[in-house]
Amino acid sequence: MDSLSGSAEQPEERRIVLLGSHTDAKVSCGNIILGEKLFLGSPSAPRLFERQNGRKLKKNLIVINSPDFLDLAYYSEEKDMKECFLLVNPGPHALLLVLKPDTFTDQERDALKLIDIIFGSGASEFVIVVFMHEDQMSDRTEYFDNNRRAMESLQTCRRPPHHLKKNGDPSQVQNLLESIEKMVIDNGGSYLEISEEVGKTNKVQTSMGKKCAVFLKYPLN
Repeated sequence: MDSLSGSAEQPEERRIVLLGSHTDAKVSCGNIILGEKLFLGSPSAPRLFERQNGRKLKKNLIVINSPDFLDLAYYSEEKDMKECFLLVNPGPHALLLVLKPDTFTDQERDALKLIDIIFGSGASEFVIVVFMHEDQMSDRTEYFDNNRRAMESLQTCRRPPHHLKKNGDPSQVQNLLESIEKMVIDNGGSYLEISEEVGKTNKVQTSMGKKCAVFLKYPLN
């Protein structure tokens, strides 16, 4: 695969799921990626899946904003995850874990582990960590020095983290999208396909020992 364009293995569509605890950060991230204000971040947004479409770098983008997957109360309420599966069908090319650098929590330290539990073993191969900053980029070196233990928990992610400013620096967005393209290529042109087991799983399981959804690495045709 020497080129992204004109390749049967590289379709024009890219499906991206936004994960994280901070609704405002995910809304900003989604809007910056799409280049316009499509995600509104309504009061009900933290409990809803929302899909928006756009086009960048000659690719049709489908971006899904998800509820707070780190909120255990969400799972205890046994919310039906089927909506997310339908919106991202047949499966996401990228899972963006959206974080705020100044509010890194204990739960977020375990985010990658939880992603593997929810989306299946190997899901971390499709994860890119995105730190959302205010318009003035914070001092990353000082922050990471003071939060080294927290950052070490993200080392299992194969991809280096990206940093986006809320004012939407075009070069940062392009770098992120190019990283997604590289990840698709590195993964053999694959996405996380929803297996038949997911269709039989209507409710999210609260047990951390059980997978609440089964995704399989599946090569594109």
